[in-house]
Amino acid sequence: MASQTIFEVAGITAAPGTLAKGYLDSVELADGTHVRIPLILANGTQPGPTVFLGAGSHGDEINGIRAVIDAMNAIDPTKLTGRVVGVPVQNPLTFRSRQRLVTVNQLDSQNMHRVFPGSATGDIASRTAHTILADIVEAAHCDMVVDYHTGSTGSYCPPHTFVSTIGDAEVVRRSVEAANAFNAGIMIQAGGVAGVYALANMLHMVAVERGIPAFGCELGTAIPAEAHHSAIGTQGALNVLVAMGMIADVQVTTSEQIIVDGIADVRADVAGICDYLVEPGQRLEKGQPLVRFIDVFGRTRGTAISPVDGYLVTRSFYGAMNEGERVARIGFRA
Repeated sequence: MASQTIFEVAGITAAPGTLAKGYLDSVELADGTHVRIPLILANGTQPGPTVFLGAGSHGDEINGIRAVIDAMNAIDPTKLTGRVVGVPVQNPLTFRSRQRLVTVNQLDSQNMHRVFPGSATGDIASRTAHTILADIVEAAHCDMVVDYHTGSTGSYCPPHTFVSTIGDAEVVRRSVEAANAFNAGIMIQAGGVAGVYALANMLHMVAVERGIPAFGCELGTAIPAEAHHSAIGTQGALNVLVAMGMIADVQVTTSEQIIVDGIADVRADVAGICDYLVEPGQRLEKGQPLVRFIDVFGRTRGTAISPVDGYLVTRSFYGAMNEGERVARIGFRA
């Protein structure tokens, strides 16, 4: 049997059976400092697959960040087959500002989760995305990518995974298997009608396109951070490592996943104060009321209803909505 070798990513090295931590310098800032991306490397004692766990593309999504930190520190590298790369904060600038978007100036406000594979000559978000994919995922020869998210500030996502079904059949199969093992409860299989989860410039979509099995997950909301949602993400990572034959001494969680492959956004046709009538993750029927709107005098303005049978995979928790704002996102079988 071949012996394990030293694992090096971005100048950080981990000997077999060890955990290493350090930083990768990314874009330079005006004061002469660099954005520093934190990395955690777990190098097992035997050769095997390499898995990437990344969070914090949006800096306000603490549940995913904590899940990656805890998952990496739960791994015993002396009992690990293969390697794991953890990047708990992929987008440090937004983490510093507790924001979703890179907003260093009014011209370059960008959502890093929408610009993969990025560019070494693009704006800050594109350069950071390029660093994540080229200098970490591809440089480490990762065999699986897990990308952690939460609902953005103002919205809540019941735990679920999202996985591309566009690409090489074997890569898609392995991606779906890993998302199933993660055991979030709901799986969005992102094909052509899966709305926001099927955008071409997301990390999980680009990875699968390049032959790397990948999926993402959503874990609750951005604010406040919730330990029980982070724990689901931590356990999910360990479940995946067990399913890939990389660890063996961890108790896994399993359940039948609810599969959806379409996404319907529901927006407010009237403005007002919200009385929410359904809970995230709830099974919905077509025509079911989701939220009732009243005006500032207490008069009913209208009701938003579900356009399809499905499951509530995102719900706003703002107490008031303007016309046109998104109330809910529903996953359904297309």
